[in-house]
Amino acid sequence: MVESKLIGVAACCTTTGILVFLLIILPLSFSYIDYYDYGLNQRKSTGKVNTDKVYSGGRYFTGPDNKFLTYPADQQILHFEDLTVFSDGDNDSIGLTFLIDIDLTYSIQKSKVGLLHRELASSYESVVRSRTTESIKNSAISIKFKNYFQTRTAVELQFRNAVQTSWNVEPQLHVTLDQFHIGRIKIPESVASKQLEALVQNERTAKEKHLQDATLEREVTEVLVNEINLKAEKLLKNSKAKARLLVANSESESMRITLAAMNKGTKDLLNEIDLVGQNETIAYMYLRNLQNRANLDLSVSYLSDENIVKTAASV
Repeated sequence: MVESKLIGVAACCTTTGILVFLLIILPLSFSYIDYYDYGLNQRKSTGKVNTDKVYSGGRYFTGPDNKFLTYPADQQILHFEDLTVFSDGDNDSIGLTFLIDIDLTYSIQKSKVGLLHRELASSYESVVRSRTTESIKNSAISIKFKNYFQTRTAVELQFRNAVQTSWNVEPQLHVTLDQFHIGRIKIPESVASKQLEALVQNERTAKEKHLQDATLEREVTEVLVNEINLKAEKLLKNSKAKARLLVANSESESMRITLAAMNKGTKDLLNEIDLVGQNETIAYMYLRNLQNRANLDLSVSYLSDENIVKTAASV
């Protein structure tokens, strides 16, 4: 009887011990991952991490000797304030050192969390920052200073591509760039003064060049005007000479035609009145010439025995 009681008590104690053990061990066998994290299974006793499988947010039965080593699954913000960069030189910029603010977000690629842990572990953030800084500085030297204000979107795109390219260079960082924004651009006072002085000097040079070009243009224009005037004068003289020659030729031709007509008319007249003798013809021609004189009034009153024609001058 006593022995059976002892067996019952022992069984009860064993059951109680097992229940207590389960109550202690079971909670320790579950591990949790928040929704904004990725997890890798890590053994507590040795610290060894299993990088073959990546866990998302949730509750997992891993055993009392395991836990999760977590990496962020959401977007991480990287902020650069007063990052010193150097611009490309240009006609209106001699290459400036200035400060720039940049904000970007990136995320870890889920499938590459194990590689990230093996290659970089917890130092990945510092590596991401250093590579980003280097890529922006290297890309900035090919951008003209004025483009940061005139083509800001293109500058952002160039920086973005440079950053993502640097992250993909071996060994890769296994992160993906999301948002990228250029913030304030600050020029040191000393650099701004030099830049302003350079711009003013460029404007003076441009003004002097414009003045010289204007003077040269006026001189060239004056030469062209003189050439045009000379050509016009030459053309006018040639035209007048041709006109005079044409008039003279026309007058000569008119006179020739008139004389030819007069000769023919005289010949026909002499033939009609039957004056064929030389003396009669000469006498007729003499009388006609006298009659055609404008200041002579010729009248035939009578013929004397001596055949003298008497004339009287007109008043």
